[in-house]
Amino acid sequence: MKYDIDFKIRVIAYYQQGHSAYATAKHFNIDDKDVVKWVNQYQAGGVLAIKPKTRKAIYGCDFKLQVLTTMAGEDLSQSQAALRFNISSPALISVWRTAYARHGMLGLTAKAKGRLTMKHPYLTDKPDHEKSVEEIKRENEYLRAENAYLKKLDALLREREQAATKQGSSKD
Repeated sequence: MKYDIDFKIRVIAYYQQGHSAYATAKHFNIDDKDVVKWVNQYQAGGVLAIKPKTRKAIYGCDFKLQVLTTMAGEDLSQSQAALRFNISSPALISVWRTAYARHGMLGLTAKAKGRLTMKHPYLTDKPDHEKSVEEIKRENEYLRAENAYLKKLDALLREREQAATKQGSSKD
């Protein structure tokens, strides 16, 4: 669950009045781990550190490697590294560590998101005079099928439109 900055500041203020993390969590009906995390983030980076992210952070390969080497060199836990580098989720570092152990630097590179663009196997970018007879035949077959599909779609839409106007006129 995402909490706004005002709520987090109230939680931190309540904790800083001398209440334990458990008592604070119980008072605000949240998890005590969130209280500890927010307090640590606030102490490390101020209000900006607890501010909810407006968009998903994108981390580069060099940054991920820097986090992992710093963790190893200074014997930091994932939570400590997340605080130091202002990473929202310590579990993300675990994912990076596993990817790096399996694939090295390639494991830290960003993967392409979403579906691949659909390619038309029968259409080529060549000018017509450079196409073979076979390529022209395949393209012609593809375009005929596409044309037939569009005609059927147009007929279906007109049929629905006529049915809607018939229903509308009978209600008058």
